[in-house]
Amino acid sequence: MSAPPQRYLRSASLFSPLANPIYRRLWAATLLSNVGVWIQSVAAAWLMTSIAPTVDFVAWVQAATSLPPLIFSLLGGVLADRFDQRLVFMAAQTIVLTVALLLSLLDGFGLMTPWLLLGLTFALDSGSALRYPAYQATLGELLPREQIPSALVLSSVGWNIARAAGPGLGGLIIAVFGVPAAFAANALCNVYIIGVLFHWRSKAGLSKPKPMGSILEEFIAGFAHAGGAPAIRGAMLHCFVFTGFSSALWSLLPLVAKRLQGGGPSAYGLMLGALGVGALAGASVIIWIRLRFGLKRLFAGSTLCFALSTLALAVLPSQLALLPVLLLGGFGWMVAMSTFNVVVQLAAAEQFKGRAIGVYYLALFGGLAFGSWIWGNVAHLASVNAGLYAATAGLVASLAFYRPKARLADPFKEGSAP
Repeated sequence: MSAPPQRYLRSASLFSPLANPIYRRLWAATLLSNVGVWIQSVAAAWLMTSIAPTVDFVAWVQAATSLPPLIFSLLGGVLADRFDQRLVFMAAQTIVLTVALLLSLLDGFGLMTPWLLLGLTFALDSGSALRYPAYQATLGELLPREQIPSALVLSSVGWNIARAAGPGLGGLIIAVFGVPAAFAANALCNVYIIGVLFHWRSKAGLSKPKPMGSILEEFIAGFAHAGGAPAIRGAMLHCFVFTGFSSALWSLLPLVAKRLQGGGPSAYGLMLGALGVGALAGASVIIWIRLRFGLKRLFAGSTLCFALSTLALAVLPSQLALLPVLLLGGFGWMVAMSTFNVVVQLAAAEQFKGRAIGVYYLALFGGLAFGSWIWGNVAHLASVNAGLYAATAGLVASLAFYRPKARLADPFKEGSAP
């Protein structure tokens, strides 16, 4: 039997995966690509506030970002299980680069419309959705199993470094050079990662088992595996509920930033940056928190942190007052998301790794997309504050999932290694 994951978490250093030169280059390249993601996010959301006929279009930008993983992440998982993850990853990044250039050109020539912006945002994030399972599936090829939890936390660290730096950089680029330059910057951020993937000679494609059925059959097998594993099933349920209510903050944040005194793209970037800095703080203590308090309390605490930040957007009047509370929200988001991710990775069987990751992203982005649609409509029909109050109430009510007697499979426990 494999050594239990609990032991891995106790013994593996957070930074030990960076000793692997291929992983180190891939991590750095992914970090740069993620900076581009956040520059793109700020640019698309801010552009929509300028060209949208109604406020619900602004929230729909978040939905257009969240829907592609809902549709394509499982396909990405099937491709990662069938083919060389490196090639799948490289093709996906090429799609992102191409659409980012197209966004820059169309907006630069004054041809952008709200529906075109939503469509191209959807296309760009479709490329990102295909890459998620391929990237995470490469970790098992590059690193020993005991370093996987640390590598997953490092991936979240990189994402949140990008979240801390990217929005502010995006807001600065927009303020100085305009939105088309921000889209072009996203394209440039994807050049290095394509180069790293091109020069890395993976052996994964040589060891892939021959597919036993059609893509549809592999879809079904992936769902069956995820549904039959208590840890994955529990993580998906908790993730969907959490992201469904948490999406109110992400989707309505640009509207809150715009109404603040002195608000603008720079203010929006700083608010996203505060969430990113809080997330980095969460990364530094997540292993200790889980070992000290366990999964149920970890999920409950992270939910309360994010609920407080969501409420603060409705009741605090100034950016200066909001930033410290958003740090707490970023902390809660990081702790929750990283734990969901590690649970799925450790619980999935090797031959289903890509599909299990794809199913997990289905729950994650499904919650974000569904929630963004709901909160956008609430903001349109009632008010932005009404959406924020309702989402806060939902997050607090969701704590019923974490009651002491609730069953939540924990693959970290001794003797529960898959």
